[in-house]
Amino acid sequence: MDLRPGPPNRILERGGMKFWKGLKLRGKALFLSAALLSVIFFSNLYAIFSLYHIHLVFLGLKDRTVAGLMSVSRLQHDVAGAIPDEKRYLFFSSLPPSSPPPVLADLDRISGAIANLPAPTVHAGFLEKACLTDVATYRQIILAEVRALKAGKRDMALRISQTRSGPLLIHFASLLQELRVEFNADLQRTIDTMTAEQKRMMIVSVEFAAVGILLVLILLWAFSNMILSPVLRLIEGTQRISEGVFINPVRVTGEDEMGDLARALNEMARKLGDLSRMKSEFVTIASHELRTPLTSIRGFLSMLNRGKLGPLTAEQQNGLAIVQEEVDHLVELVNGLLDLGRIESGQVHFDIQEVDIPSLLNRIKSRHEAMAEQSGLTFRMILDPELPRKIRTDPGKLAQILDNLLGNAFKFTPAGGSVELEISRKDNTLEMEVRDSGIGITEESLPFLFEKFYQVTPFNNRTREGLGLGLAITRGIVLNMEGRIHVRPNTPRGTIFSVTLPFEPVVSEDVNGSFENGKEGA
Repeated sequence: MDLRPGPPNRILERGGMKFWKGLKLRGKALFLSAALLSVIFFSNLYAIFSLYHIHLVFLGLKDRTVAGLMSVSRLQHDVAGAIPDEKRYLFFSSLPPSSPPPVLADLDRISGAIANLPAPTVHAGFLEKACLTDVATYRQIILAEVRALKAGKRDMALRISQTRSGPLLIHFASLLQELRVEFNADLQRTIDTMTAEQKRMMIVSVEFAAVGILLVLILLWAFSNMILSPVLRLIEGTQRISEGVFINPVRVTGEDEMGDLARALNEMARKLGDLSRMKSEFVTIASHELRTPLTSIRGFLSMLNRGKLGPLTAEQQNGLAIVQEEVDHLVELVNGLLDLGRIESGQVHFDIQEVDIPSLLNRIKSRHEAMAEQSGLTFRMILDPELPRKIRTDPGKLAQILDNLLGNAFKFTPAGGSVELEISRKDNTLEMEVRDSGIGITEESLPFLFEKFYQVTPFNNRTREGLGLGLAITRGIVLNMEGRIHVRPNTPRGTIFSVTLPFEPVVSEDVNGSFENGKEGA
């Protein structure tokens, strides 16, 4: 025997299945709910962190890139206005000048704005330092122009401005333009980062949503397996119990509450089966015990009827006839109980032989025509011309089925009514219908009609003899012969019993062996 452990995934699978089957319904529900809540929690947590990251990116965009672009735009405007202010001061100031040039104040403000500019990149920081250097150089140029003006040399101040201020301001403007380009590039990078983050967030959100939907489907499937499937198995088990299956009618698959219920139902079915078996055994034993004295009584009654024990007066013969009738009725009841016991215990034996159908049906017809005449009923037998002349079946069981159904029809059909027996052939099956115009059966009684001891009328209101065994015995025989039996209301009143029985055709059957077309007995 191989004692080596299986693959790890197989071991985990077995352990997981064992763990799952060992959980109760509450534990399974909590486990699946926790899994679903975990997916929802982590998806929301990821969404919160992603939104916070996007919020930080927006803050950086506002405080760094957008603010830098606006500052660079103002600096470009200030630099563009510095040259006119410088020229105006050089041309129109008095000699010596009475006040410092206003450009110096603008340079202080420009220098402060450049120093406060954020540096999104290393190159942007380099440009900002170069701008501060140009501002300092420009300040020195302005101061040199002021010294020339104070010396009364306006021409020298203008020459300084022309040769040194102009090129420096052009260089300063180009630096600001490059710095603007850097801020624009940083703005584009930030926008790209935000777009990628939003795209990633959308993808992850869709993935979490898909996982959540999948988990919900798994949850529904699991709850279906946990509740719906066991309930369906319980329903099937109760149906099997109603059909007489008392040994483990419900398949137990788990250790949860449904499994406990299934085990309890199986135990209840086992006890019901024991009770049913003990009842059947009691009825069978009691019937056997009754049959022996009844046989002796019938024997003595037969001897009395034949005068073996002395002559009888007319009054004694009438009383003896009544006793004989009651004994026959008791024998019939005992035989019915014995038949039912054999059916329930699965001990029905069939004597399959070659049967002459016309002969069998003629005997049945003769018996029931006499009964119909005594009861004031009309009896008809309608035969299919395609009926085989000979088949292989159990003649006793076939006659018992027809006698029980016809006897039931005669019993519940009042005088003046009609009873019909129609027999036809369909392939290798006999289809028989017994129709009557009797009192009929209510819709509420139809599902219970073939149950043993069932009576349509209550026991204390019954006017017809019998224990309610005939239809139960008939159904048992039909089912044991692999046939089918059904009942439905007749129109306008009465009942129709339909029986379908398979038969084994006789090999020697030929075309001339069938019934004549339209043969009917009345």
